[in-house]
Amino acid sequence: MRCACLLAGTTILLALLGCTSGSDSRADVARTCTAQGLSPGTEGFDTCVERQQLQQQMELQRIRQAREAARGGTKL
Repeated sequence: MRCACLLAGTTILLALLGCTSGSDSRADVARTCTAQGLSPGTEGFDTCVERQQLQQQMELQRIRQAREAARGGTKL
């Protein structure tokens, strides 16, 4: 039962994450970096954006692997 709830929760999360567009994501990254006190056009801001984008890519890879595992694949 617990596994079924976990799978259902993961499926819902993945569906919600799939609704975010690329432009929303870029705007979120810019807001995150600005909230950290960094100004657009500075080296620190650019580094922050790159770091945030890398984290997003890593999260998407984990999601893909979770989907594959949920389908019975061996990737994870």
